[in-house]
Amino acid sequence: MNKLTLSALSFAIVLGMAGCQPETPAETQQDVAEARVDANEEVRDAQLDANQTALDNNADISDEMATGDASDVSDARVDATEDTAEARHDVAMAKADGELSIAKERCDGVADVDRDACNAAADAEYEAAKAAATADLDAANANAEAMKR
Repeated sequence: MNKLTLSALSFAIVLGMAGCQPETPAETQQDVAEARVDANEEVRDAQLDANQTALDNNADISDEMATGDASDVSDARVDATEDTAEARHDVAMAKADGELSIAKERCDGVADVDRDACNAAADAEYEAAKAAATADLDAANANAEAMKR
């Protein structure tokens, strides 16, 4: 009975430690490549949306300019500023999300003792990118508000 318990305990420890091992370099490389493809697709989609927003805004401004009403042109420019800022924010967030995903996949290939630090660094970079994107959005919105006056 004692020998069976010791064997079972040893087996459980080995299984538990197997989950702590980093991925092989090939697995990590594959996961990073897949994350990079996904990230690039998300950024591309956000950029396409931003381009469409710019086209729509330019058309709106042109339409208002054709009517000759300066107030309507001004309103269209304010709307365009806000819409463009939001679209740029979406692109920046797609980039930040993608970089986080790629970094997390890289961290999976790091030794267990360094993985927490790697993930913390990835999270910190993400938070900094998110803060920068939000600051840019806030500045653009403040500019739009100033244009209303």
